[in-house]
Amino acid sequence: MKKVLIIGTSILCVYLGVPGKETCGSEDNKWDKIKVYEILEKEEKAKTIFVLPLATII
Repeated sequence: MKKVLIIGTSILCVYLGVPGKETCGSEDNKWDKIKVYEILEKEEKAKTIFVLPLATII
């Protein structure tokens, strides 16, 4: 069965390096570009389906 990963606005902003939005998450679970990239790369290798909601794209 295929996995689906829905990429939200905060994660996309971190991945793209939007100024002022370089990190997201709480203090004890901070997400930066390296962490996002590693997870997306791992999921790509696992043949996960990526979904970008229209609101995220806009």
